[in-house]
Amino acid sequence: MPVGKSTGVYNGVAYAKDGDLSVTLLYDVNGFIAGIQHGSSREVYGNLGFPSVKLQPPFNLVDNRYVLTAYFVDPSTICTSGRTQADFDSDGTGTGLWIQNGSTPDQVTQVPYYQTGLSGTNWTEGKCFISMGKHYWYNVHPDTECDAFFPVFTLYNGGILEAFGWAFLADLSSSFYEHPTRYSAFMKVVPDCIRNLTGRFSTMHIFFTYAPEIFNMC
Repeated sequence: MPVGKSTGVYNGVAYAKDGDLSVTLLYDVNGFIAGIQHGSSREVYGNLGFPSVKLQPPFNLVDNRYVLTAYFVDPSTICTSGRTQADFDSDGTGTGLWIQNGSTPDQVTQVPYYQTGLSGTNWTEGKCFISMGKHYWYNVHPDTECDAFFPVFTLYNGGILEAFGWAFLADLSSSFYEHPTRYSAFMKVVPDCIRNLTGRFSTMHIFFTYAPEIFNMC
């Protein structure tokens, strides 16, 4: 079902299955897939005390719901030219990964396609998890504050970006979420505040490839 469209805060027309905002797909002006959002109502998040002001953005408030947005194509094209059928046939789901880190869709961070491109950036090396990939977390260190923990991680296999995910220090209830407890299984540096977390950690993986449980070996 449609849940919104570009309002200057993000680009694309948003659809969520059965109204579950945790997986909200974004489509371009021509109807081709262009990105994905995590979303939740202001009421639900308010009851959880999440997200903190330090995470707004990348979380943005739109029509009484908070959204976190990732694009699979250059966001500047989504509401202008869009993609053609030939583009989609050639590129599939997208051409890259852009994480919106500001209050408008022109404020994005493009995630390096090659793992070597992470050198010298704030992406912090995590661990390999078979069936997922090599994790990287953004600017993580032992004294990272939980209210400033960046809610996106990336996954590489064979040196190529093949997945990413959301990670929230909040107990979210959708069936799309996982709730891991062995943080050291996918993080080399586990912030002290996460080690001492009393609530549930909620994560979601978004894969760009087929059968990651077979092929994603890092």
